[in-house]
Amino acid sequence: MIVTSLSILVLVFFIILSGVVVLPAFFGSPWHPLLPRTIREILDFAEIQPGDKIYDLGSGDGRILIQAAHHYDAVGVGLEIDPLKVWIARKLVRRAGVSDRVQIQRKNFNDFDFHDADIIYVYLTHQALDRLFPKILPYLKPSTRIISYRFCLRNMQPCKTNNKQNLFMYRLDKGLRVDGYS
Repeated sequence: MIVTSLSILVLVFFIILSGVVVLPAFFGSPWHPLLPRTIREILDFAEIQPGDKIYDLGSGDGRILIQAAHHYDAVGVGLEIDPLKVWIARKLVRRAGVSDRVQIQRKNFNDFDFHDADIIYVYLTHQALDRLFPKILPYLKPSTRIISYRFCLRNMQPCKTNNKQNLFMYRLDKGLRVDGYS
């Protein structure tokens, strides 16, 4: 009886693990909890100014936005489709005391309005980026900075990369179109 209960528990664990970690990778948003020093590197790289509005697409547990609010006085919106991650992120936001500056929404970022974004942070696969950015680029303000971790945006030239070549910054006011060429 104990072996059967343990087997069921292990099976349930792997089903949950695949639903939270593995399956999202197939839909364009891998969940890979980042180390605190990596989060700090990403936020420093983003050149955040106090009051900047940051959107984190596929925000997971919300730690990037929590740190942006704490250390840079930024305002953050996390978009996450997984209800378990949304619940965890909202708890972490409340515990960190940044509920007035960070909100986590259970939404699909493919159907969202980013017109007021100062910064859009993404850790998405090339396939997800290829689907998303052609749709939203025309609606972003010219000063919007897009920060992508590990995956570059096709057909756009980053204006800045880090030394490890795993962080890319794109500025819409820097070279999106030059003399009719993209």
